[in-house]
Amino acid sequence: MKNLFVIGLSLLLISGTALAQDEDFFVKDVLEVNFYGGAGIPSGSLSDFSDTLGAETGLNYGLDIGYFLTNDLVFGFNFSHTQFSIKDSDGTGSLNHKLYSPNFYLKYYFTGESDFIPYLKTSAGLEFAKFTTFVDNSAGRRYREISYDPVFAYGAGAGIFYFVSDFSGLFLEANYRAAVSAADTEATYQDDIYKFGSDLGRIDIHVGVRILIAPNE
Repeated sequence: MKNLFVIGLSLLLISGTALAQDEDFFVKDVLEVNFYGGAGIPSGSLSDFSDTLGAETGLNYGLDIGYFLTNDLVFGFNFSHTQFSIKDSDGTGSLNHKLYSPNFYLKYYFTGESDFIPYLKTSAGLEFAKFTTFVDNSAGRRYREISYDPVFAYGAGAGIFYFVSDFSGLFLEANYRAAVSAADTEATYQDDIYKFGSDLGRIDIHVGVRILIAPNE
């Protein structure tokens, strides 16, 4: 997956550089703003977190704000929130597993004559995990959502965008995201240290609305 991320990032940068050097190149849009929601599917050992507290498919939503470096290449920032349900929820009540994910991204659109536009996307940022964990406190052992140290994460994916007007449309995308050394990250609760102990990988499926902002003519 790491090699895929590097290859995807390289292709996006090369494509953007080539377009920027094209004398016929022009920039029509300045910003894209994307709102989306969908599903977060746990991958790897995340589905077996803490033996009995494995994550199940949950809900994901977020926001992208991107700047057009060229007519097809966008650099931007996004923030997403994912909430997983718990496989064995006995004793956990309404608790969940949660991820907060700020990222920078690069996206390349394969524009043409069609209203359907495929694209590739890479991202890099942080994962802030707030996971339900069995902890010790003055009231005895109990389940509690505790925050683990943030870890670096990266991802890659693809999608397709459909214009419904000159400056807006709908999109569908799928991304795979993985964190570096997530199993070693720790949380401290009442002076006790808890190790995350699992990979932090997931597949995101998003459906959303894209709005394009162009300069006044």
